[in-house]
Amino acid sequence: MEMGENWHINAPWAQLVATTKVPEDLFKTTLEMTDKIYADENRDSAGKSLAGQIRQEYFITQEMLLESGLMQYFIDMTIKYWGTVLTNGSLWQYLDKKFENGPHGFNYACRIVSAWTVHQFENEYNPIHDHGSSKVSAVMHLKFPENIEDPIKKHTNAASGHGLDGNLIFTGHGNADEWCTAPVMNCDPESVGMLHIFPASLGHCVYPFRGKGERRSLSFNADIISKKQVDSIVAQQKIDEENTKVGI
Repeated sequence: MEMGENWHINAPWAQLVATTKVPEDLFKTTLEMTDKIYADENRDSAGKSLAGQIRQEYFITQEMLLESGLMQYFIDMTIKYWGTVLTNGSLWQYLDKKFENGPHGFNYACRIVSAWTVHQFENEYNPIHDHGSSKVSAVMHLKFPENIEDPIKKHTNAASGHGLDGNLIFTGHGNADEWCTAPVMNCDPESVGMLHIFPASLGHCVYPFRGKGERRSLSFNADIISKKQVDSIVAQQKIDEENTKVGI
């Protein structure tokens, strides 16, 4: 369903997946930033902490996110997504009880916990996994290989011309019944330039592809905390600063 300009909600399950087109100038900046990361011999590998059977995955620093303008954009989109989630029935009341520190109604804040870039090449893949340690996750599609080989079975050939190879696949809880749920939704090459935002607990994977070229994406995890918790953190920081001044 459409929810305002440049904001599309997919809800084949109870979890909501939001898709929005990244502003052209910010998309270009992100490509240039990830090009620099990829070319940097001192880049910080994220591979050991990720599920992907992919050789080249690199962390993006908080400084890079701030300098590129991505930090504020990601925060803005996550807050919009969370607001969309909270308006889905009485979910905010459930979350208010479940999480000690928030969101406590609609009084909440967002922080980006981590971000990384993924450079996927032929026969590499990302198995089904989730990012359950956070509340919200997102994937921005940056590149899709131009020369993917046709699928072995022609009847699996989708409109994109290569079936599901290289696609991002979201997996739901399976078919509760045959009338109103779908087990998967996929995001194809047309997703380049799009940002998909979803619950961190939602299973997802990326299929391998055969052929030359790079499939590139940027992912981030975000946390939602209450303004009460923010105020507590700020107050503690002030106390720490005062203690430092007096040499405690």
